Amino acid sequence: MVQFQMPRVVAWEVTRRCPLKCRHCRAGAADVPYARELSTAECRRVLDSLGPRPPMVIWTGGEPMLRPDILELVSHATSLGVRSVMAPCGMLVTEDRLRALKDAGVMACSFSLDGPDAASHDAFRGVPGAFENVTRAMSVAHAIGMPFQVNTTVSTLNLDRLEEIHAKAVELGAAKLDLFFLVPVGRGKGISQYALSPEQTTRVLDWAFDKTVRGPLAIKETCCPSAPAYWTEWCSSQTREPANPPTCEPPSGAHAGAQPPCGCLGGRGFAFLSHVGDLQTCGFIDRPCGNVRDFACDFRALIASAPNPLGARGTCRGVV
Repeated sequence: MVQFQMPRVVAWEVTRRCPLKCRHCRAGAADVPYARELSTAECRRVLDSLGPRPPMVIWTGGEPMLRPDILELVSHATSLGVRSVMAPCGMLVTEDRLRALKDAGVMACSFSLDGPDAASHDAFRGVPGAFENVTRAMSVAHAIGMPFQVNTTVSTLNLDRLEEIHAKAVELGAAKLDLFFLVPVGRGKGISQYALSPEQTTRVLDWAFDKTVRGPLAIKETCCPSAPAYWTEWCSSQTREPANPPTCEPPSGAHAGAQPPCGCLGGRGFAFLSHVGDLQTCGFIDRPCGNVRDFACDFRALIASAPNPLGARGTCRGVV
């Protein structure tokens, strides 16, 4: 019998609506209303059910700032002791709106940057002005003291520009760079030819590991199942270098708290809740483990009844 276990982190797609047209979007999101999205009352019941030691919630989408009740939901979550972070696209960020979210309890944000300039980023995000908007949003976050990380979808389209993206993230004041290796699902199926080869993946990991241990910006690798094993191999190879080898101990200083990569988040204390209440191991694995509405929006009851979504470790490689 599997022991009940609440996730440590829940990525909650509170809406699928989004003003961008990203080439890789797992949800194929569009700037249109979506039917059957959880109501304010249903979302509040989900939050109420998280219990005395609630998971951290990543408010995501789509564009979470498109929900007119997002401040109410974040404030309610904070009143229950839920830690909140948010993943806006940047187009709706203003100083007043971001400050209000911070005051409501959002502790940090993530902003996506897939190219170091407007031409490359806008082409990937599908909307002119996306680069200007997201870099402006990062500047606003930095100005009001809202910590943020930069998320980059890594593909052959930007493989040779990671150094420039890293420099831009440092320039804008990011606390971390999170590399999301392209998973060709949803709209991303149309660009599957741009997914990295094993050799290219190794090249990126070499670069990322070296950058992480040397600083000044911690780099995380997401959706890269080979990363944990390669981290161990890479660290062993570095200790054989005679001159000033980098350490593979947990980093300190500017990148304190960075950890060796976990590769795939699925089954490692992470869960995804869709805009219509479906529970998934991960947003990239579109295989519902149940729906929260079938349990009166009681998230704990849904987790307890699900077919071990947190214990059956999976990888997106198995469904691509």
